[in-house]
Amino acid sequence: MAKFNINKEDLYQFGISETILPPIDLVAQNWEDLKKRIFNNGDVKIRGYGRDAKGTEFYLGLYKHLFNNTNVKKDATNNIEPQKIISRLTGYKRNRNLFNYQVSHIFGKTKNIFLFEAPWNIALVPKLIDPFTGHETKGVWPIEYQEKFYSYSSEIYKEFIEEYNHLISDTNIIEGITDYIDNIKKQTAMSKEVLQFERDVIGELSIIEISLTCSPKTSPDRELEIW
Repeated sequence: MAKFNINKEDLYQFGISETILPPIDLVAQNWEDLKKRIFNNGDVKIRGYGRDAKGTEFYLGLYKHLFNNTNVKKDATNNIEPQKIISRLTGYKRNRNLFNYQVSHIFGKTKNIFLFEAPWNIALVPKLIDPFTGHETKGVWPIEYQEKFYSYSSEIYKEFIEEYNHLISDTNIIEGITDYIDNIKKQTAMSKEVLQFERDVIGELSIIEISLTCSPKTSPDRELEIW
């Protein structure tokens, strides 16, 4: 940055302004479609869970228990469905008519039945910004950039985030998660995998924090998940 006389605020603004988000009307339409599929036993994808995705069955069983949906599946490569969605909604195909970009789940939670395919959780981000995003980044600048990005994204998608937070806070879902975990504990004698799932699922099926004062590094909800 110093070598090429790049101002960090200029770079932050570049990252935000060059990020590609779908048109809001298409986001709304596709969000409605996703909710219908979830609540009406339609096909829905999630990202695999655990080593070699062996723990994914815990989530599939949970969604059958919560929504009576038997058609939730692991995404074949953990990437295909989000790429299809962002390509369909923006008209951009990476390495065809768009280069040096990568797909990001803005709010993470990719084992969450609502958020892996949520069109307001998927963005195309310039690869140049990669050092300032993701779980592996350290330092003050990544924290500063992510705070700005989350603030920007949360403002645009506030109505969808609030609706999602209302859905995921429903008493039936909260109690259903507890019942499901209690049942699998009885069936598996509280194995390490089940205990880890219990810890992880609480974070995966939680609200998205909109507060702009929360640092992304202090909340697992607020780390860009980029691949």
